[in-house]
Amino acid sequence: MDRAWVELIEAAARRPLGVATLFPTSGALARRMMRVVEGAPVGPVVELGAGAGAITRLLSPAARGPVTAIELDPALARFVAARFPGITVQSAGAEDLLRIVERDSLAAVVSSLPWSVIPALSRERILGSVRAALRPDGLFVTYLCLNALAHPGGRSFVARVRAHFGQVQASTVEWRNLQPAGVIVARL
Repeated sequence: MDRAWVELIEAAARRPLGVATLFPTSGALARRMMRVVEGAPVGPVVELGAGAGAITRLLSPAARGPVTAIELDPALARFVAARFPGITVQSAGAEDLLRIVERDSLAAVVSSLPWSVIPALSRERILGSVRAALRPDGLFVTYLCLNALAHPGGRSFVARVRAHFGQVQASTVEWRNLQPAGVIVARL
């Protein structure tokens, strides 16, 4: 078993609602997200919810600026920092984004947060922080697993993204992920 899976399983045992999935994001879903990131403007990029680094692995070469990964679980943050020494890793929550970066400073925010299970107030604060941290030409890239769309939290998340951002685009489902998911791209 890959060490990333072990790290995710251990993190889920510590905080069951803090891990989006027990399966690392597939290469196919991560590559789909990176095609979007490659088109982002030059500048700093933040990853929210680095997990075991499935997206981080591709994010660093795709980003057109320095990458900071933010991971709430300290053990996962240490794992990602050791695995990808070229990026900055912060052991913090997504709600701490504006304590880590300046307003209007990011070219992109990439997220793997478990949006459908994050409490509505926290989800709103995170989306507000993402919006505030992005430059006017920046973009927000995340994904939502297909099963999350059946959950009220998933549907609410999509509605709130539309409320926070001027342009929102959803991709077709990436079936080559253990939990099929669609990529959501939002711009101010």
